[in-house]
Amino acid sequence: MPPDFFTRLACSPCSEKFIIKNKLRNIAEIGIGHCGNADSDKIFHARSFDNGEHFSLKPKWEITRRENKVFVRRNLDEDEACSPENFARELDALIASAPEAGSEKVPHIPVPQEVGGEWYRPAAQALIDEIHAGNLKKIVLARSIRSRAEKPIPVAPILGKLHERFEKNCTIFSLSRNGKTFLGASPETLVRLQNGIVETEALAGSIPNFPGADIAALSGQLLGDDKERREHRAVIDFIAEKLRRMGLNAEFPETPEIVVLPNILHLRTPIHARANPDIHILDLVPELHPTPAMCGVPAETARQKILTTEPFPRGNFAGPLGFYNSAGEGFFAVGIRCAEISACEIRLFAGSGLVAGSTPDREFAEIDSKFSAVLAHIQS
Repeated sequence: MPPDFFTRLACSPCSEKFIIKNKLRNIAEIGIGHCGNADSDKIFHARSFDNGEHFSLKPKWEITRRENKVFVRRNLDEDEACSPENFARELDALIASAPEAGSEKVPHIPVPQEVGGEWYRPAAQALIDEIHAGNLKKIVLARSIRSRAEKPIPVAPILGKLHERFEKNCTIFSLSRNGKTFLGASPETLVRLQNGIVETEALAGSIPNFPGADIAALSGQLLGDDKERREHRAVIDFIAEKLRRMGLNAEFPETPEIVVLPNILHLRTPIHARANPDIHILDLVPELHPTPAMCGVPAETARQKILTTEPFPRGNFAGPLGFYNSAGEGFFAVGIRCAEISACEIRLFAGSGLVAGSTPDREFAEIDSKFSAVLAHIQS
């Protein structure tokens, strides 16, 4: 099938649909509909931040794009028969259901309101005080904002914009179910397992980017920022220790890379390990989630503080989402730089890491910059 079929299928309106694309790793997968057959080649999977909710989709349709080719697999329910002619008709109908490019417009989204009111700054200061007292080393505190448009907010044009602007350095994802769509462009990979190699990364420490900025100067400033480097190293150490406990030897460079996004620069350290032959990617996901980049150190103390401090459930925000195949290999990203859309309502989530030296105003502004970036790409 030609590659534009993938884009059309990604836009098809379905009650259950999972999309995950990472251009850097040559990953482009769509799962559509639900099939009860246990023999599906791929299973799409997502977990809430607190691990309280798991969602697995054994898709009726599996669509994979590799380079300039698209492969489609139709999984059959038990006792279901499907002739090649019926398969072709179903596929044509699925493609035809997708809106034409440019036919849907995102309505005006009023200025979002803070979920929970003016809670963040005093809560952040209390947690910073706990860090200075030695009770925590780091905690990631998140905010959520929401708005309601006058018309339903279409998903397809938003996905198109995210793909156009962020595909170089991010995982584009979308999970639709129960009348809601959780979508975004995540710069953070949780884990990939392929051909016996575990790939993960530390992504923590950031500095705002802006039009016309001197990227080299910003990169040097970020690499030289002691607070950001300490935050970054905490994530590396966490991941390396988790892998060590699983009998895996983490390998990584000493100097972080710089990930450049339109609104922000991140420190990133790629981490690799050779996997044991019997390891499944679902063995790795619960060990690596949540990382200090989305939770804190010590992990369980920070997680409990998050759950009792933030005035909203995170849901899929900061949770793992991805897919795995029948061989136990797969890919999971972290659900950040995201929004949740339900008819006319949109909710955004973003967080920042509090460590020694943090200030509530600085962290509040960092989260605002993340919100602004997502809204700008949705509305433009």
